[in-house]
Amino acid sequence: MLLRRGAARLGFAALVVVLASASASNSSAARTASGPCSEATARQAVAEHPELNTFDLPNPVAQLLCGSFTGPGSQAMVVAIGVFPTCWPIQKWAVFSFTGGSWKLVLDEPAFLDVPLVAVGSDIQETTAVFRPGDPRCIPTGGSHARLWRWDGTRLVAGPWKQVKPPEPITEAQFYSPSRNLDCGMTDGLSPRGAAVVVCWSLKPTRLVSLSFNGKLSICRRRPGCTADFGESPRPQKLAYGRQITVGRFRCFSLRTGVKCIVVRSGKGFLINRVGIRRVGP
Repeated sequence: MLLRRGAARLGFAALVVVLASASASNSSAARTASGPCSEATARQAVAEHPELNTFDLPNPVAQLLCGSFTGPGSQAMVVAIGVFPTCWPIQKWAVFSFTGGSWKLVLDEPAFLDVPLVAVGSDIQETTAVFRPGDPRCIPTGGSHARLWRWDGTRLVAGPWKQVKPPEPITEAQFYSPSRNLDCGMTDGLSPRGAAVVVCWSLKPTRLVSLSFNGKLSICRRRPGCTADFGESPRPQKLAYGRQITVGRFRCFSLRTGVKCIVVRSGKGFLINRVGIRRVGP
């Protein structure tokens, strides 16, 4: 009987310890970030907003800037949020302003940062990658652009983008018409095969035309061999009516009357549609 009473006392004591620990944990979670601008304070501020730390990292603060970014005389923290190892280690950043004795979230901005955030006086410079249509998530080819975020009296407002890193030259492209009856591939000399050609083909009826950089056309009509394969990369894209795409010395236009492709310098080329294939240019 004494042993049972002793065990009961031990169990009750353990329960008290667990409850006290849970109470302390809840009390800690309820506290709001109120310390000076520091990495520790930034971690606490981010922890109060689980939507910021989407990968649930123990330390999501990848970069910290302190300054008067939310108005003259203000105190603000700019925090770049880290993610698990990936091709884009920063995919979001946030700004907190010290107001009423605690840090309040004033900006939650998704971004694939190309370089770290920079303080420009009381402004924040953001530089991100530029993705062209069809670019894979980890391989943007459009260079990068930057913009300044400035406090307008009530909120942070982004200025216009300015290109800071030029886009890579396009050496290959694949596209299809909005009707999906026409497919085209373009390449100009810098591909591993060293080819310089535009090839377009129609599905119904089966026709194929190729254009070389000197303006020479080769046409295939209604034969099983009237097909072409540019492989899996780059990913084909739909070229909307009225749009155009340039690859090296070639340019193609998506028209309601078909697809027209030319050599830019000479204007020589072709127009392909359901009716047929005809030469264009001088």
